[in-house]
Amino acid sequence: MWSPTLSQGFETDKIKYLTVPYTQGVGLDIGCGPKRIWPQTIGIDRYISPDGASVSMDVMKLPIFADRSFDYVYSSHVVEDFEASDSVKLLSEWWRVLKVGGHLVLYLPHDELYPKVGEPGANPAHKQNLNPETVIGYMKQVGGWMLVENEVRGSGNEYSFFMVFTKRSDRQHLTRLRTTPKNSALVIRYGGFGDMLQASSVIATLADQGYEVFVNTTPKGKEVLRFDPNISGWWMQEQDQVPNNQLTDYWRALGERFDKVVNLSESVEGQFLVIPGRPESNFPAEVLREKNGGNYMDYAHDLAGIPRGSRLKFYPSGEERKWAEKQKRKIGGKVVLWSLSGSSVHKAYPWTDNVIATLLVEDPDVQIVMVGDTLCQILEDGWRDEKRVHRRSGVWSIRETLAFAQVADVVVGPETGVLNAVSMEKNHKVLMLSHSTVENLSRDWVNTTNIVPEVDCYPCHRLHYSFEYCRKDEETHGAACATSIRPEYVADCVLRVLGERVAA
Repeated sequence: MWSPTLSQGFETDKIKYLTVPYTQGVGLDIGCGPKRIWPQTIGIDRYISPDGASVSMDVMKLPIFADRSFDYVYSSHVVEDFEASDSVKLLSEWWRVLKVGGHLVLYLPHDELYPKVGEPGANPAHKQNLNPETVIGYMKQVGGWMLVENEVRGSGNEYSFFMVFTKRSDRQHLTRLRTTPKNSALVIRYGGFGDMLQASSVIATLADQGYEVFVNTTPKGKEVLRFDPNISGWWMQEQDQVPNNQLTDYWRALGERFDKVVNLSESVEGQFLVIPGRPESNFPAEVLREKNGGNYMDYAHDLAGIPRGSRLKFYPSGEERKWAEKQKRKIGGKVVLWSLSGSSVHKAYPWTDNVIATLLVEDPDVQIVMVGDTLCQILEDGWRDEKRVHRRSGVWSIRETLAFAQVADVVVGPETGVLNAVSMEKNHKVLMLSHSTVENLSRDWVNTTNIVPEVDCYPCHRLHYSFEYCRKDEETHGAACATSIRPEYVADCVLRVLGERVAA
């Protein structure tokens, strides 16, 4: 309910975190005032300002913008400043520049929560009184849509209502409101493929406890978890859509929609692995080892308030599973999947070629499949003419790679998402550790040979995006921890587990 002492302030700040799924891509903030909803949004108002409008324009006419050119149009407390007779024309112009499938996001004062035009305390700039039924009446004259949000916001310092219309290509007017079921849980996790896969353990346990589990992540995170049967829905956001300094407020706002919120952000990085530039970067090695010696999965389950025990799993679709099995049959022999590199400088093994050469000589049935991102194609190049080495970096998608990992006889590599994906699978793993310990990462993994670096800087418990804090080996120009792992030992480990696999 409106109060002259409590309800003042920037209106968009009261609702913007609930608009996140609808304000992705390229969009407009119409009538933004001194601050637009997101830094990347195009602000429109009468006056240009650094954090507000970048375009000065009459919001009734947007002639510089082409039809269907924006993913969203957002506006807070603007429509009420126009006469009722102009409202359809106003909204039609905003609708014109919106793509089919795009969202019109409105936050407006509710006439039952705010003084009506002419009443004491009313804003003298207001020309009409609004409520959801009024806006729906206008929108029926504008075009075809799906109404996905229609919420009265009258608690605290709010006196408004929140509506989102998704543009259709036809003239139908449908309502399909986003709803959150009872006993719902939201798991928040961003990060790399391994981070998302570790979240799958928490998700599965919550689902077994009877929760409808939703996941707040980015498109990259959803790609990994897309077919997880324990996930009931998604709360999506773009990478860096919400500025880092606003994440705490954002997560607090998400708590309105769910019965339980499990925030796994920095549950590994920041907790067990020092982020560059933070004060812990200067801590002595022995302090970091004492402080960061726990198990990643235990900590994630503790944060969720659920029993410990890894249930990490990658879920391929049925088609992906068939594809992977077909690829394995086509390759034939004893298949070793080699994950070439991860996201950090220490997650690349400088003696890979030495090990592969040994495997090819020692076992004529061995077939090596190399995987990684496009940059890893450089690491593959020397094997261009070897028929028993299959170069798939930058060729297979991450989901294809993870699906194939489940059917490979042995999976080899550093601490990457590929190794995480098969941590609880029955096939053999040869894991080369770097900044983590067995206790941290692979204590509960099955059929895993853990190879520990023979260097005094291990374990460092640090994230490395450069060699600022990571010791470089002068001979290989790789990380000292990775370089210290002897290639003949890795080859022996792979040949041994290949033998065990065949015997089984």
